[in-house]
Amino acid sequence: MADTLLEVRDLSVHFKAKAGARGGRGVVKAVDGLDFTIGYGETLGVVGESGCGKSTTGLAIQGLVKATSGSIMLEGQDLTTLKANQVRAARRRTQMVFQDPTSSLNMRMTVGQIVAEPLLVHDTVPRSEHRARAAELLGLVGMPESALDRYPHEFSGGQRQRVGIARALAVEPDLIICDEPTAALDVSIRAQVLNLFRELQRARDLSYLFISHDLSAVHHISDRILVMYLGRPMELASRDTVYNDPQHPYTVALMSAVPVPDPDIERNREHILLQGDVPSPLNPPSGCVFRTRCPLAQDVCAAEVPAWRDIGTDGEEHMVACHFAQPGMAELVAGQAAR
Repeated sequence: MADTLLEVRDLSVHFKAKAGARGGRGVVKAVDGLDFTIGYGETLGVVGESGCGKSTTGLAIQGLVKATSGSIMLEGQDLTTLKANQVRAARRRTQMVFQDPTSSLNMRMTVGQIVAEPLLVHDTVPRSEHRARAAELLGLVGMPESALDRYPHEFSGGQRQRVGIARALAVEPDLIICDEPTAALDVSIRAQVLNLFRELQRARDLSYLFISHDLSAVHHISDRILVMYLGRPMELASRDTVYNDPQHPYTVALMSAVPVPDPDIERNREHILLQGDVPSPLNPPSGCVFRTRCPLAQDVCAAEVPAWRDIGTDGEEHMVACHFAQPGMAELVAGQAAR
């Protein structure tokens, strides 16, 4: 596709579990058969419960964990098949902003050294220009030049995250993987960081893979949203479609948890509480992995893995993995869950 920057096809990331891990020995299917694309200048939000494979997906794209199978195509180049001498060049095009800036920044380095480190590693700018370039990058994220000679512990969490963003911008990537970038921040600071991401995207034509538990933040920043559960894709559609007309029972349950800023509406809304716990990725359920908690589950859900299919209309892509996907799914799930 001419407008596609990143194309992930049938991606799986499996880990061997040691004795004593949840469920004993075996293979943890952290990501299992994932498909999506990200366009130029687009933000794809990824949501799901803890342990669903969101962060592992980002790490696999960045090359920080090895894909077990599948492909990760960046403008036609498969990142999973790169030779050692090709990896560094590819990593220039994808950078990462981590969840906790306190642990992702080296507290023994000055802010100037942290931001300039990618320039040193990739040798993109002469050393004599590193300080000026670092100051320029800090300016892009709203930090003063005086921060160059100070240490991360001297700044607030929001300011440290801005330093992390400046570091990610240093080598002018095409794609930034944002792994819960606002989770460790105060609520009052989150909106500022989200707005910064959007401003940088407009100014530099960046693409984002935005991973978050914060459904409101994902709605604010994303163009499309991918919903994951136990390593597998459940639903993928435009932001408004996922929020207003979800057609997978799991997505319906997630969206019912998003608060509405109207007390009268919120008071009368139906909140869907899923029964049971997320199954172990060492021993996922047969067929549809969500069936053990799904109020609509039937025999076919245990016998057959639902196809990842497009049910969109009017030319809009709407991918879903459910045997019973249909319009009005929210009312149907709410009715069954109440029984």
